[in-house]
Amino acid sequence: DSLRIVLCLNIINHKSIKMKKTLFLVLLCATTFSFAQEITGKTTTSDKYSNAIRQINDEYFKNDFTTINRIFADNGSYTINGENYTKNQVIEGFSMHHKLYNKINMAQNFIETTVYDENLNNTVWSHLWGRWEATSKKTGKVRGNPVNVSFKWVDGKIVNASWIFDPTQLNQEIAASQN
Repeated sequence: DSLRIVLCLNIINHKSIKMKKTLFLVLLCATTFSFAQEITGKTTTSDKYSNAIRQINDEYFKNDFTTINRIFADNGSYTINGENYTKNQVIEGFSMHHKLYNKINMAQNFIETTVYDENLNNTVWSHLWGRWEATSKKTGKVRGNPVNVSFKWVDGKIVNASWIFDPTQLNQEIAASQN
């Protein structure tokens, strides 16, 4: 009889532990999902914002900054690899590329714009991913570099932009041009 009682208690105890584990997992999942706020929006690639980014790129390849001057806010926040610049400094820096390189292009690129819902105050962001390429005027070498850019739009103006790329080749080209 005592064996039967011990066996019965073990079964009850086993069910209790299994139930505690199940309850813990349910509570953990419920808590995790309740803290996760879903961010949704509509993403497109042929909208007016994405097309404006394409126009900025096409003009940059020709050393023309008409669209940047028109749609970048004068007091916007612009960063290149984490360093802050004014709109005019961004234009001067990108224009300087044409002193160092020929055949600047970005044959491989993808541009999209997302209009986020009310969880993010209906903000509009365009993103560009691409591979920048050009031929060095000093060495004749073709240089390539992946680049990522994010643009925040407010009332038809870009008020925030962030360029991210590896500056090593550009720095080498600047140094070579000074010799």
